[in-house]
Amino acid sequence: MKLNRLVCAGVCGAVLLAGLSACAPEAPQADPDDIAYQAAGISRDTGLFTVDGPEVTADEYLFWLLQSVAAAKQSGYLTDDNAWEEEINGTPTAEYLREDALNTSILYTTVANHAAAEGITLSQEDEDAMDTELETLTQNLDTYYGMTYQEYLDQQCISDAAFRKLNSVAYLAQDLQAALEERGEFEAGEADLDAMIEEAGYTRAKHILLAFPTNEDGSAATDEQKAAVLEEANQLLAQIGDLYMPEGYTFYGDGYLADGTGALVSEFVNAAKALAVGEISDPVETSYGYHILMREDFTDEERQQLRDSMASIYPNYAMNQRNEEWIAEAVVETTPAYEALDPHAFYVNMAEMAQAWQAEKEDEQAAQATASPPAAPGPPPPETPTPATGN
Repeated sequence: MKLNRLVCAGVCGAVLLAGLSACAPEAPQADPDDIAYQAAGISRDTGLFTVDGPEVTADEYLFWLLQSVAAAKQSGYLTDDNAWEEEINGTPTAEYLREDALNTSILYTTVANHAAAEGITLSQEDEDAMDTELETLTQNLDTYYGMTYQEYLDQQCISDAAFRKLNSVAYLAQDLQAALEERGEFEAGEADLDAMIEEAGYTRAKHILLAFPTNEDGSAATDEQKAAVLEEANQLLAQIGDLYMPEGYTFYGDGYLADGTGALVSEFVNAAKALAVGEISDPVETSYGYHILMREDFTDEERQQLRDSMASIYPNYAMNQRNEEWIAEAVVETTPAYEALDPHAFYVNMAEMAQAWQAEKEDEQAAQATASPPAAPGPPPPETPTPATGN
């Protein structure tokens, strides 16, 4: 899992408001500065769970919950209120979002925990860099969205202190990785690099393609035509032996080197990865036809080139692997407040407040427009920031 350098990329009002109905439950009345209480009915300092001891409060967790909602919306989920009754990846929507935010919280907390165990704190350079990035965020919010930094934090349901704490973890992670590298924990042997090559999706394979016919009217092959090609492929496969190839067929050329970039169709790559070197596949259907694949080993030159390319990024890979281990080993204990939290009600309350803030902002802008001449047009705004996921 990778930590974002700056978690400023949260949902802005336009994302938060998209696709909502007006039937929101009434938000609790409380201190107007405690957005968590107004939206979720719990104060921002309420402990929701612990990760290997240290407590994670609503101030941090609800921020990640909004990021999970925004990510789901950008992936095509949560198009309306009814979607909350559906599932995401086989898990009920509310539970999926709750767990997604929990996993991100665990990642950030375990990194902070291990940095503390190593005696690592933010350097002055880290502090200065984070201040600069937050200043840039503040300027961009004002220039492109007419929003103050505090208004932004309110829409993310997080305080300035918690926001800075989360942003600091990326710097701690960077310093922690540097310390582990210096100690020699991320030195890569050939076996480590080979495992990284395999995981990255680098694969070599030859194939025989039995193509689907092209119809004169330009239409795609029919089911009957595809079935005939499959029958031919199965007959061919039955004849192929260790030292024998039926006349008129050959495994194509020097083979394909799949590099994980998507240059080859996924069905081909996935089938090749599933084979042992020298093994021949069953017929594999792609949009081109049916393929019979034979997995090849890399040449010595290819493997060394791949190892060389992987060596420079191995420390990042190893750090991500270490993060996964820490998450798997983490002892997480939730509180009744976490178990009682309703992600849907929380989100709808946040959206209702965002709608009210937006209406208030528009009223202010309308009043200003009548009191002063229109401003000259400025540069086009950047794309809406995308949410941090921690994965």
